[in-house]
Amino acid sequence: MGRSRGWRRRLAELVDQHPIIYWNLLWYFRRLDLPSNLPGLCLTSEHCNRDAQIPRHWMSEDSKHVLIQILWDNLKLHQDPVQPFYILWNTHNVGYPLSRALRAEERPFSEELLQLVVRSIQRNDLTRPMAKLLQLLAQTLGVTRQRSLYRDILFLSLVALGKDNIDIDAFDREYKMAYDRLPPNLVKLTHNCDRPPSTGVMECRRTFGEPYL
Repeated sequence: MGRSRGWRRRLAELVDQHPIIYWNLLWYFRRLDLPSNLPGLCLTSEHCNRDAQIPRHWMSEDSKHVLIQILWDNLKLHQDPVQPFYILWNTHNVGYPLSRALRAEERPFSEELLQLVVRSIQRNDLTRPMAKLLQLLAQTLGVTRQRSLYRDILFLSLVALGKDNIDIDAFDREYKMAYDRLPPNLVKLTHNCDRPPSTGVMECRRTFGEPYL
């Protein structure tokens, strides 16, 4: 029993002393859906106990009290004044509260506009919504825009229509065709992050599975 506790303590030190290695290992194991005791290591780590009040009796339960979810999106990373379209959609259609007060830049992205985008997606038409959104984003954010239009439209599709109703491979093909059809004046409004995903990205997604949103 003493050896078991000592070994567990040494493993828990991995979280504090090598957090990058630990969280990357955790990410890969979770994405590949492989069983491991990695999630439970954070229960006794200083890193995770600094701000969270974890009951002491949980610390011997390994991964029983730990839920790991790999997410598509992290709102804390966004710097754009315009919130993600799926957040605005939830606010308009589900009544979810905004993560912050609505800004003037966000007003053009109304419920009517988002409904129009969703209806176009249902008809496998991304050309018109992409053109409209690029123009609005250029008017409101200009060159300071950081978030990808591809991710914004994809996440809106997943939330508004349901993950089970969206074939992401088919979405990617439609997005690429719409992107390739953009006229020169709209191409100038795109950023590198707006480009369709590469073949390598698509293969990685098939290997690791889909995150949650």
